[in-house]
Amino acid sequence: MVPRHSIFVALLACFAPARGVLLAQTTDDDVGTPEALEHFELHVRPVLATICATCHGSQKASSGLRVDSRAALLTGGEHGPALVPGQADNSLIMHAIRRTHDEVVMPPDEELPVETIDHFARWIDQGAPWPEPNGTATDVFDAAGHWAYQPLAPVEPPGDTDPSLSVIDRFIRARLRDEQLTTVERAAPAVLLRRAYFDLLGLPPTPAEIDDYLSDTAPDAWPRLIDRLLASPHYGERWGRHWLDVVRYADTAGDNADYPVPEARLYRDYVLDAFQHDKPFDQFVREQLAGDILAANPTTDDVRRREQVIATGYLALARRYATAPYELWHLTLEDAIDTTGRAFLGLSLRCARCHDHKYDPVTQADYYALYGIFASTQFAWAGGEEFHSKKSPREHFTPLAPAEEVASRAAEFDATIAQCQADFDTAQAAKDEQLTKKLRQQLDELHLQKQYGVPPDIPAAYAVHEGTPADTPIHQRGDPASPGATVRRGVPQFLAGANPPEVPHQASGRLELASWLTSPTHPLTARVVVNRVWQWHFGRGLVPTPSDFGLRGAAPTNRELLDWLAARFIAGGWSIKSLHRDIMLSETYQLASQPTSAEHAANAARDPDNFYHWRFNRHRLDAESFRDALLAASGQLDLTRPGPHPFPSVSEWRWTQHSPFKAVYDSRHRSVYLMTQRLARHPYLALFDGPDPNTSTGLRTSSIVPSQALYLLNNPFVTAQARGLADRLIAYSPDALTKVELACQICWSRRPTSDEVQQALDYVSCVSEAPHQSNLSPTQLESEVWTSYARVLFASHEFSYVD
Repeated sequence: MVPRHSIFVALLACFAPARGVLLAQTTDDDVGTPEALEHFELHVRPVLATICATCHGSQKASSGLRVDSRAALLTGGEHGPALVPGQADNSLIMHAIRRTHDEVVMPPDEELPVETIDHFARWIDQGAPWPEPNGTATDVFDAAGHWAYQPLAPVEPPGDTDPSLSVIDRFIRARLRDEQLTTVERAAPAVLLRRAYFDLLGLPPTPAEIDDYLSDTAPDAWPRLIDRLLASPHYGERWGRHWLDVVRYADTAGDNADYPVPEARLYRDYVLDAFQHDKPFDQFVREQLAGDILAANPTTDDVRRREQVIATGYLALARRYATAPYELWHLTLEDAIDTTGRAFLGLSLRCARCHDHKYDPVTQADYYALYGIFASTQFAWAGGEEFHSKKSPREHFTPLAPAEEVASRAAEFDATIAQCQADFDTAQAAKDEQLTKKLRQQLDELHLQKQYGVPPDIPAAYAVHEGTPADTPIHQRGDPASPGATVRRGVPQFLAGANPPEVPHQASGRLELASWLTSPTHPLTARVVVNRVWQWHFGRGLVPTPSDFGLRGAAPTNRELLDWLAARFIAGGWSIKSLHRDIMLSETYQLASQPTSAEHAANAARDPDNFYHWRFNRHRLDAESFRDALLAASGQLDLTRPGPHPFPSVSEWRWTQHSPFKAVYDSRHRSVYLMTQRLARHPYLALFDGPDPNTSTGLRTSSIVPSQALYLLNNPFVTAQARGLADRLIAYSPDALTKVELACQICWSRRPTSDEVQQALDYVSCVSEAPHQSNLSPTQLESEVWTSYARVLFASHEFSYVD
């Protein structure tokens, strides 16, 4: 008999750390990890520079305290050291900003927001990292020879006598020889099948698909499987989700009320379709940055124009702040700049808003050259508390119908407004108060719709279009109220090359920026995307810091392979699907995930984190794949594309910063379609390490916490899926053995061993005889028994991990 606690054992085993997982590391000095430094640059330094330095800077040091370096904070002033690294509660600066000190209160006039105080506490508890070594400034860059800034050069693949090896394998084998490592055996066919399905589709294979593949003995069975999966309508949903991580997709604006953006899903679907149809990546980039400009070409047909306009939702998704339309707009533009840098260049540009970058050769002038490009762009607006004063919360959306239809509908709409106004005037003259009130409400609603900028019944996109072109002055210390020298719109000078793009005076510069990024001679764009694809296949990129190719990022473990892949990617028409084939047809991709001999076990001592690919990296399913697998197992997964989210109608919107929008909508569709908010994260996605929609996510975290196991044990959604699987098993066969075999195929993509069958039958018997089941009818008992067994399978390690 199986002990009753076995289900808890299974639940906990599900979240045991996978072998070979690379743990986060911290540095031994005060510079800190890249994540901690980003937190400092984003949330702490701007406050020190713009608020604190007014009284405690180089020009004035009240009470002898300066806050413009880590060393100065450690030294402190008349009241002693301001900072105790690692101890926020014992740091004077925290007592001052919390206003818990008897004498020192900072800032003296107005209390800092609670979230700002929390950011300071987090920074100090992290060790108070400061980008400059030892807290002193340095502007010396050693970027001239940095590998990522060098042009792609032809790479000759290493020679190898094994004709079965692909070019990728030859690069990997050469590096393995250098490191005195040997590869493990290839994975078993069933393992490879499950790996490929989750990798390309994010879904498990069905029992019929398992049987078909395992019975296919043709030598080209594996390549044909890859081609079939790449052609699946569900491929784009899986790989489009990866890109949505990078561009920080959300269905809400992110302002203080977090207003819904119903049209955001159009950009989401554009991304999924782009991957599905293998849109060349250079075209994909150009459309997201400048699709509206491309769509203005008179030869562009209506379908293409619609798609290109929707693509600029990438920029429109930049987070909104505060409560009024375009309030704190410099922060929204900062988000657009930083995401563009991370997504396409693999560089963090945000630091240069306040000062020249301390490590990479990005100057403030470079930052504001890009800032001018985006500031010359008209963004749509969704949100804002001005709705209460009858000002539209939705402005500058782009119509998606032909221009003639829009003009015609606009004329009709203007005529409707004019007629309503005339009726209102007549009713007012006749002193018909009831009719006047009714017509006043109609007029208000019509004027709200007019401000939206798109006639009713005409579909519109949350997009951007050309604004008023203008160069921008440098914001000294990042403060828009302190303008410096004006900077011409353009691209970062250290990457500009011999012929930097010239931005026409009458244009924003987005098209020139997009063309520059996708030039075959650009040193970064192809490298960055190829590295991302490698990471999404293997769990770690050839460059382990996928959004940081700068001087603070990690060096590539196999630069020659990265450059060969990037050059091949460009020469092959920037095709993501071709890149998949190259990677998945390699022996490197098909290796087993565990050592298969004593010799291979020795590899673990030399390369425990598998940087050099002597085996495949075992990994846990991401949040979306895990949820989709649960729905697939229960037979309840709806594989159709859903329509709009069920947001309330715009006329009902009344959210404020004190009562923000918050909703969770149930769905049986794939998880990529879940409504995702910026300020109130989806509870499931937040629990299982979904991406943070407030920032570009190059690499998701992978936590193992008790609440995940408790979710599997108690959540009604999991219960419903377990019951659904039980219903499938009961309907399939009355025989317990047959049920177990089918259940294991559904959940583990393989048939169970004889020992596993016996354990399952023992467990089923144990549950059937439990005292609390005695009052159930035979039908109810059968359902409860197999629902319990389904829970055990869902909680098993093998359900949630891919070998």
